[in-house]
Amino acid sequence: MLTPSERAELNHLGSSANPDEILRLRALIILSWAAGATGEDSARLLETSRRTVSKWRGRFREGGVAALSDRPRAGAPRIIEESKIAEVLELLESPRPPTGARWSTRKIAEHTGLSQSTVARIARDYIGEQASQ
Repeated sequence: MLTPSERAELNHLGSSANPDEILRLRALIILSWAAGATGEDSARLLETSRRTVSKWRGRFREGGVAALSDRPRAGAPRIIEESKIAEVLELLESPRPPTGARWSTRKIAEHTGLSQSTVARIARDYIGEQASQ
């Protein structure tokens, strides 16, 4: 069912070292399928729904390992200017805002004009980069 190269790639994607939990789950779904697990067994073992298991098995059948990545979504991609990202990172690294309290995602969002969720995403990505270095 799986070629040796597919199995190797899925094992790599499914390892606990993979920081992308979504892609890790998808790889584990396919590996459990290759091991002979039913959709119900896979769903129970991986603590997900049968619908999710069925969806990713189907995608794998259609396009192999590459099909496990997210497909492009409709609409224009969101673009945040590099200067705004740099401003957020600078604020994250600065000890205190002018008010003397501490920087929160809400305060940084108000200061930069970005949404709080965008600031949180930038911070999360930045922290992730720092941890991997």
